[in-house]
Amino acid sequence: MRLAGMILGAGLGSRMGHLTADTPKPLLEFSGQPLLGHLLGRLGEAGVSEIHINLHYQADRMRDFLATCPTPVPVYPRREPRLTGPAGALRLFADELRRFDTVLVASADVLVGESLHRLVATHTERPTALTFACAQVRKARRYGVLDIGPDDEVRAAVEKPDVPDDETHWVSAGAYCLDPQVIEGIPPDRVYDYAKDLAPALTEAGKRVRAHRLSGYWRDVGTPQDLAAARQDAARGLIPWLLPDRTPEHPPVERGLA
Repeated sequence: MRLAGMILGAGLGSRMGHLTADTPKPLLEFSGQPLLGHLLGRLGEAGVSEIHINLHYQADRMRDFLATCPTPVPVYPRREPRLTGPAGALRLFADELRRFDTVLVASADVLVGESLHRLVATHTERPTALTFACAQVRKARRYGVLDIGPDDEVRAAVEKPDVPDDETHWVSAGAYCLDPQVIEGIPPDRVYDYAKDLAPALTEAGKRVRAHRLSGYWRDVGTPQDLAAARQDAARGLIPWLLPDRTPEHPPVERGLA
């Protein structure tokens, strides 16, 4: 299977306040290196053969980091002239991604404890257009909430619904697997989201949309408070891939630099 990776790295990071006044959010320090550095390694361990990353805010600083950071596979950054949302950004790399069987997409501001290869395995075990990694959380109104059937089919996806904070919901966890053919149906030059736009469009077209329920650790690090909490989690040994004696769940690929 030919697997490509994509990192969503273009956001303004406005929820981070002063922390992103001079630094793009993917370059904020976490456990010894920028968030982006960790994610590059995790995608490599998941088995991708190349990584594409969209840039926008402080794109030059992102390019400078990528030019000097050791990477597990070739990395191809490209500036997005106008932000088109997490799903809309796929069109930026449509020509490159159509060469692959599957695309693994990950946001730079979420921390997933388990191997991303598990998400890929769920996606490829049966014909599926889009698979959401999902986490079970309270205070779900910050996220895209998924209505998941007993066979893990996503029956509906609602972006940031007004639900009570004490209720527990499965939410989109900021990582996705998809068939690159779905990119052709994403409209150009408009903001397009996975839960709000892409999933309903695929379902209406009769395509399968599934959920991969994450086990173990997950945290959104989109605010200063979230990032501080994640740093505490790391200090307490709660993030599996930061543990010094852990073994990768998927064989690492040959290291290289684009």
